[in-house]
Amino acid sequence: MHAIWRTVVEGVTGSMAYLADKHWNVVACNAEFEALFPDGRPPANIMRWMLLDDQARGGTLLNWAEDWARGACPALRQAVTDNPADPQLVQLASDVRRDPVAGPIYLATASSHALHPDGAVRQVHHPVKGVGWVIASAANPLPDVDARFVMMQYRPGPVRPHQPPPLSRRTR
Repeated sequence: MHAIWRTVVEGVTGSMAYLADKHWNVVACNAEFEALFPDGRPPANIMRWMLLDDQARGGTLLNWAEDWARGACPALRQAVTDNPADPQLVQLASDVRRDPVAGPIYLATASSHALHPDGAVRQVHHPVKGVGWVIASAANPLPDVDARFVMMQYRPGPVRPHQPPPLSRRTR
């Protein structure tokens, strides 16, 4: 990945943003993303944090089992299917399968398709802003299509915002 992506991610303001490699290792993030974590330090691996960290599952990521885990598990499974010889991905999937909380969800979503997180609306408990929702936007930086650029807009309050509609073709 070109270093310019660090500049892009760190330059995002008003939304949480991070860049992760194909293993979900956080390569770069902005200050808003750092603020999502009570100690101000994002995890080394965002997928491991989402699926295996007790603070994520029981405090930060609300409705964890239905919204967060059921979205993340198929994505992890697809990554392992696409890269069966990758020891980092295989180990992460193995750790998730063996976990007493995430493992049953990983197994239950075996026939689920990995969905791109674009437009996903998920509830969070932000340590500074309180309970609210994030609306995700995601892209793959070129030429490293296995990398992920994710931006999350925070919306405060208990009422789930509507999922954004797809962009329509721009007319002149």
